[in-house]
Amino acid sequence: MSAAFSAFADPLRVSWSRRSMLAQTVRIALRQRYAGTAFGLAWLVLGPVLLLAIYSAVYLVVFRIRPANMEAGVYVLYIFSGLIPLINFSQGLTQGAVSLTANRSILLSTVFPPELVPLREVLTSLITTSIAIMLVLAAALVMGKVAWTWLLVPVVLMLLMMFLAGLTWILSLANLVLKDIQQALTYVTIILLVASPIAYTPDMLPDALRVLLYFNPLAYYIVSLQSLIVLGSLPHWPIALGALGFSVASLLLGAYVFSRAKTVFFDYA
Repeated sequence: MSAAFSAFADPLRVSWSRRSMLAQTVRIALRQRYAGTAFGLAWLVLGPVLLLAIYSAVYLVVFRIRPANMEAGVYVLYIFSGLIPLINFSQGLTQGAVSLTANRSILLSTVFPPELVPLREVLTSLITTSIAIMLVLAAALVMGKVAWTWLLVPVVLMLLMMFLAGLTWILSLANLVLKDIQQALTYVTIILLVASPIAYTPDMLPDALRVLLYFNPLAYYIVSLQSLIVLGSLPHWPIALGALGFSVASLLLGAYVFSRAKTVFFDYA
């Protein structure tokens, strides 16, 4: 029992005890990512703005999709609130999955724990997400769509980070052996873009298809943010419970797998 508990707890304990080191490496990663660019760290704002503008134009102008009970401005906020967790998930998962492969020299380091390498990518993507969320909240404030439920937005972002951290711990190890994972994640992102309720509400789907949403883990976080930011209401309890369940299960499973398998997989590095 103690060995199993240790396997769950060790990566979490290491991550917490080295949180200062983790924060420092996140700052370094951000500077390196935008080093040499004309706008530098301004891309942290420009990037989300461009992506959100492109996606909203596609849905509003090209596909002409909009719920009947939503004004155009509110619908744009609805799209943005759904795209933000998808962008965060895509960036964090892609970068986190290849993080160990791209940092082979760290794998056997006694100074920098390898558990922090995937987490660094998750937190880096979370910063971009937080900036995008603040832009959406600012737009909602201008439109007079202020709600007390905004206070719960950081909770959903934390749950999303937990879910993503567990997945990246597992996939970063698997990518040391199976390079196909990096290629497959591109198509996973495309599938999630189509299968997630970003430009449509769950009520717009037929009953048979609406059930399928519950098999998409990302949908729980998307619907939760849309409810809190745009609709000004708490997500329905199955959605909230699902987000919590996926987050806790992913984090604990990822910690357990990483703790148990890292020394074996590092032989492939």
